Amino acid sequence: MKILFKLLYVFFGLANFLGQSQNLVKNPSFEAYHQCPKEYGSLSLDAVDWKIPSLGTTDYFHTCSEELPVDDNFIGSQLPFDGDAYAGMYMYAPNDYREYITALLNTTLTPGKLYKVSFLVNLADKVEFAVNRFDVLLSKAAFEVSTTKYIDLAYLPSDFTNSYKEITSSTFHSNMEAWTQISTTFIAKGNERYLTIGNFKNNASTAVEVVKKTSKKSAYYFIDMVSVEAMPFFNLNELYVFDDVLFDFDKTTIEIKYTQQLSDLVAYLEAKPSLKVNLYGHTDALGSDDYNDDLSHKRAETIANFLIQAGVPKNRIEWKGFGLKKPIVDNSEEALRFKNRRVEFLISELNSDYAKTVYED
Repeated sequence: MKILFKLLYVFFGLANFLGQSQNLVKNPSFEAYHQCPKEYGSLSLDAVDWKIPSLGTTDYFHTCSEELPVDDNFIGSQLPFDGDAYAGMYMYAPNDYREYITALLNTTLTPGKLYKVSFLVNLADKVEFAVNRFDVLLSKAAFEVSTTKYIDLAYLPSDFTNSYKEITSSTFHSNMEAWTQISTTFIAKGNERYLTIGNFKNNASTAVEVVKKTSKKSAYYFIDMVSVEAMPFFNLNELYVFDDVLFDFDKTTIEIKYTQQLSDLVAYLEAKPSLKVNLYGHTDALGSDDYNDDLSHKRAETIANFLIQAGVPKNRIEWKGFGLKKPIVDNSEEALRFKNRRVEFLISELNSDYAKTVYED
């Protein structure tokens, strides 16, 4: 049996994953259960508020179970990221075999509002392949399809598939030790109440990578901590301050981690490719005007580079420094002066000149 790990591969950071907004998924980490799992494919019977939408046999693992334990089970070993349980399903298998999970949300989604879907995955030890995709489907009602193969969305009513996202990666999800976060954002069409996760493509349309040679010619993943959260809304042409990104005196660089505000901005820009962000750096009143102009420009550039590394295209980011010209607190108050050492941002349409004609002048 391999050594068990309880690790997380963090892209947005652990604090951001746990989040500050409300998770709309009922029983998100599979903790609530009707009975301890005793047989394969029993997720619908055992886990509260989770269903299998096809004839696939999605599994439910729990520390209480001898038949489906979290360690040394039929397909691998992994500690739950949270609590005592997780689900397990095939994302790729011979003859287009697939498994899915469907979660009930606490409330229906609001039309036009931005949401983030995220969950953790871990590739099982005893399989040969890894995939680079996970698909999510938000629907107004639960559905059942009488097939063990992939669910072809063409056979579902159109109002069931209008909130569908493919989450593809340039790398394969091959980590068998640490949990990996999968996430995407989408704008709700309205009244979605169920989340289904799986692979809605056949084998010919699914890229795989060999991770080891085994008899199980498949890709099977454990899944934990499923989340659907409403994302903050940013008004266009309105100025915001990075409240949790303040610079020390005379410093242009800062060790930036994915705070909630930064990750919300990245997700918002990712979901709305027609928008751009303008970044404005500022200083306190200590030092010469020329020096502070350069200092403030470099502070804005620091945030710009961070956003670029996070995946925001460079052509959708503009930045400028204002030095000491636009204080928000009295520079004579030493206890407050640090608040002027800040970066602000403004979101607008890509072809908009609002920032240049209104705020920057």
